[in-house]
Amino acid sequence: MRPGRDIVAHGLRLAACLLMLAAAGVARTGKIGGMEIGRRGAGEQASREGGAVRVVADGVRVADSSGLEVGVTGYGGAVPVVVTVRDGRVESVAPVLPNQETALFFGLLDEAGLWHSWDEMTLEEAAAVEVDAVASATYSSRAAIANVKAALGALGEGAAEGKKGGRADWAPSAATVAALAVLVAAAVLPLFPRTRGKGWRTALLVLDVAVLGVWNGLFLSLDRLLGWAASGLPGTPADAAAALLLLAMGFLYPLAGKSSHYCLHVCPFGACQELAARLPVKRLAVPPGVARALSWARRGLWAGIMLSLWCGLAAPWTGWELFGAFAWRAVPPLVAALAVGAVVVSAFVPRAYCRFACPTGTLLKLAESRE
Repeated sequence: MRPGRDIVAHGLRLAACLLMLAAAGVARTGKIGGMEIGRRGAGEQASREGGAVRVVADGVRVADSSGLEVGVTGYGGAVPVVVTVRDGRVESVAPVLPNQETALFFGLLDEAGLWHSWDEMTLEEAAAVEVDAVASATYSSRAAIANVKAALGALGEGAAEGKKGGRADWAPSAATVAALAVLVAAAVLPLFPRTRGKGWRTALLVLDVAVLGVWNGLFLSLDRLLGWAASGLPGTPADAAAALLLLAMGFLYPLAGKSSHYCLHVCPFGACQELAARLPVKRLAVPPGVARALSWARRGLWAGIMLSLWCGLAAPWTGWELFGAFAWRAVPPLVAALAVGAVVVSAFVPRAYCRFACPTGTLLKLAESRE
């Protein structure tokens, strides 16, 4: 009977953690699962749908994708855009701000010049052009591109091409296929501990860093979990499959006795720390009292973040977890410096950030009854 009671207790803790995330998502965006909560939704949505395209001057039209059916979201939520056309040519493309996408990775789109990809094109050219997704912000950029095509379709000319192009975006990119392959490997290989040698483990850690972190910017974080709670999973089947694999390994594997599976085998920042710990340097012993104090400080940090989210005070700070260092072209210098420092420290104190600082790791531990 004891295992059954443990599973029930674990399930209740998991449900409590999910409810806490849902409450924080509602407090931040007024949504849950993509549905508006309270009075804000109906009027705003109706006005947007009724005015997707407007004429602002002779020969100048503007399309806002906020009220259009796009079918693709980023990893934190919708990525609406405004497309301005002057005399039949695209004058500018700009995001609608603020939005719910992860701030650091959304900033990569600006750094990469994505918004200028359609400048001076005719509507037909802009609707037909294939714009590549931005590395490290694959999901944000795919959602932004889909929004641009929806706005171009709403502008009238080139509508057919825009819809066709939007449907083509549902095909998984090479980055997404590679990410799914790594996630499947991370989900399956650790279940066979008698696999010969440790080469598979090293290879998996390197792939976690290179494919999930650097190439895709794909991992669990408070900011991302809050976005999913508020807006639902990413819109394309491949993106949603990747998100479901992450969630399963983070929250459901522990129910089957696979404790910390996500942190040990998937998290790209955890993989960076473990690879650093393999360097031939002398390890530093953390006194038990200090370790306990740091662990309580980690719990306090998580509790403070969640409390401020419920009060609507600290939404931007959820994007400052050190995972954001994978958005290396847009990451704030302080986050980059802290991330590098954490990896260096982990060479001497293995997985120091995971053990003594990580808010997302604290949530996962709470969900699996280890806190």
